[in-house]
Amino acid sequence: MEANMLLGLAAILTLVLISGVLWHLVWRPYTVARCFARQGIRGPPYRFLVGSLLEMKRMLLAERANFTLDTGCHDYTSLISPFFRTWVSDYGKTFLYWLGPIPAICSTDMEMVQQVLGDRSDLFQKDYLNPSLEVIFGKGVGFVNGDDWKRHRKVVYQVFNHENLKSLSSMTLEGTQKMIQQWCIQTEKGERHQAEIDVRLDLEELTIGLIERVVFGKNRYKEAREAFLAGKELQKLAVYAFSDPPVPGFRYLPTRRNRRSWKLEKVMKSKIMKIIEARLAENTVNGDDLLGLMLQACRRDAKVLSTEEIIGECVTIFAAGNETTSNTLTWGMFLLSIYPQWQEKIREEVLREWPDGDEVPSIDILGEQKLVCA
Repeated sequence: MEANMLLGLAAILTLVLISGVLWHLVWRPYTVARCFARQGIRGPPYRFLVGSLLEMKRMLLAERANFTLDTGCHDYTSLISPFFRTWVSDYGKTFLYWLGPIPAICSTDMEMVQQVLGDRSDLFQKDYLNPSLEVIFGKGVGFVNGDDWKRHRKVVYQVFNHENLKSLSSMTLEGTQKMIQQWCIQTEKGERHQAEIDVRLDLEELTIGLIERVVFGKNRYKEAREAFLAGKELQKLAVYAFSDPPVPGFRYLPTRRNRRSWKLEKVMKSKIMKIIEARLAENTVNGDDLLGLMLQACRRDAKVLSTEEIIGECVTIFAAGNETTSNTLTWGMFLLSIYPQWQEKIREEVLREWPDGDEVPSIDILGEQKLVCA
């Protein structure tokens, strides 16, 4: 009797498992595709298990095989994401594609996408963020939905008020001046007053310093830098994860890269947790930084944000603002180096609107610089 019961239970569990796999890998993707198709949004067809990944890889390899560098052309999309250009041509500016069984949207109007989904938005929202990216981006305000988004935004938005932005402007000016002074020293010491400088590394260091100030305040914490360095390595590993077999649960297998990712995630979260504990022990929960605002809000109401959510917000701000900012600055400097005529135009505008370079430019002055802000 007991053996029959165990066999019956095993059969039921097997049936439930198979049903869950079929729902995740077959029924749900086609349900999502039909939901979008009824609203006129199409895309490359879903392929069992692999989604659009094989097609993306094929187009990427074909594009890179025929690639020749043209410094006069700034259109990098054909090299980085040739499939997007192809699919925009085939399906329009808004289309649905698949990261394995996970649906993803490419669109210039995400608000329109949410309206299209209506009461079926849960099919999209729950799986939009690739699991590999969830670790490095955290579950901050940019990656939560509905009531959770309102709750997070109410706290996080305060760090970007006018007074805090003015304070960041002072830090940006100070850090930039120090960086330029270092470049001048390197140039003076170089042969024939010339030096080869990797501006990307210096701009990355400048960006990290500003993010540390935004997230953790004026006090310097060695744990902050250690957490951010772990986060940077996690970002690189997450990029490689896109080439992993699209097998459910693969990210839980103890592969070499997965084990390294788990260790880095643990380091990153533990370092931020140490800073939180230090702030609580020092009773420095007030302030104009993100962590101080979150701790202050939790002191008033413990249900505002959990500790895990506080850590997630810190991770999100770093991941969203670090390489995006430094890479944009590096790209801008590269463009100015190959178009010296635009250097002159921008220099003229800056000197006209901001004649005293030692003073911190106001938000209003920055807004009047049409070329700089273009």
